[in-house]
Amino acid sequence: SVQLASCVGIQLNPQERNFLAAVDDLNIQTEFNARLIGESGALFANVNSTVIEGRLHITGTVPAQADRQKVTRIAWTIPSVKEVVNDIEVTSETGLVEAARDRWITAQLRALMIGDNRIRDSNYAIDTENGIIYLNGIAQNREELERVMDYAKSVTAARQVVSYVIMKDDPRRVSIRQDRLASQGQAQ
Repeated sequence: SVQLASCVGIQLNPQERNFLAAVDDLNIQTEFNARLIGESGALFANVNSTVIEGRLHITGTVPAQADRQKVTRIAWTIPSVKEVVNDIEVTSETGLVEAARDRWITAQLRALMIGDNRIRDSNYAIDTENGIIYLNGIAQNREELERVMDYAKSVTAARQVVSYVIMKDDPRRVSIRQDRLASQGQAQ
């Protein structure tokens, strides 16, 4: 089981989402990436995705609004996607310097979070695009989320912080679990 989890790239740190939810999310992300590649290698190269409990967050840059809309349509063709958040920017200005800066911003924030034992960092996904930090995940409580947000805002190279983090007891999570249980019951 541990070997299987490491083969498919699933973290075994304690998380709010269980192993099956993490596998479902990995399947969504894999399907999304496959559909992007099928549509266009350039879209695949310029679009990033994060999936947490069926919520698909997409970022990156594309040269035209039609490409941005196409990515959204592709995302919604995946049956198990519950929500799509499209933060793709339409621009022709991307380069290695910006990509390196974004990775540096993400690394700084991740280090701050890992160093704080009051934050369950494995519950958070960080994606930085053009200096904007996008946070996705599941917060244990309001205080934890505020700490994460404070750290994100303290990263000097970041232009903005956008949070899509939900609380551990958010009603949307309950409906996701109920949907999953219902579909598992139908499969038996």
